[in-house]
Amino acid sequence: MLLGEIQPTGADFEIPVSFTLLAFFTFGITGALAGLRRGYDFIGVVALAMITAGGGGLIRDGLLISEGPANIVTNGQYLVVVLLAAVLTALFHRYVQRLGRVIAIVDALGLGAFAVYGVQRSLAAGLSIPASILGGTLTAVGGGLLRDILVREEPLLFKPGQFYALVAIGGCGLFIALSRWSGRSPRDAAIITIAAVTTLRILAIRYNWRTTAVYIEPPKPSA
Repeated sequence: MLLGEIQPTGADFEIPVSFTLLAFFTFGITGALAGLRRGYDFIGVVALAMITAGGGGLIRDGLLISEGPANIVTNGQYLVVVLLAAVLTALFHRYVQRLGRVIAIVDALGLGAFAVYGVQRSLAAGLSIPASILGGTLTAVGGGLLRDILVREEPLLFKPGQFYALVAIGGCGLFIALSRWSGRSPRDAAIITIAAVTTLRILAIRYNWRTTAVYIEPPKPSA
């Protein structure tokens, strides 16, 4: 079987709804906090929360799959959870900021869950393995990319920093390898992948594992 001729696995594993809602809730908090830091009104805070939580799926489905609207606009639970995250963040942002460690852990769980889910959706749509890895990565990190663009900041995704997108890419590849070539069930492969992504992301935060710039232009000689 050639690399691009795999069978879809979209029906083999489904992330529990409660876990997905938790991931949307946490990503919504990070988007709402970004809006608060920019001094936005309530509409702006909610909009950033929505984009951060669901933007990755919008990019994936719009650019790669083109198979109906993304889940965040078809499943009312997701919209309600993100709205709740925005409201609670606006009301209790001082307390939310103190929960940075907890949010980082749940965000790491969400990164792995969305990476797996994005790969599944992409494979089910008939995409090749490289395109499915791209789809999973976009699902996991695309919301943050859109958030930064909307607030006119240089996207964190493009700058040297703690492992994030790199972890998502590795998780997408790991899930495909485990589910396709290790003999493990897709459910076991997904659980292992989410655990691995979460662990690596937390370790990157704990030990400040970072990417580095490919090239730094040397300073111009003084006249």
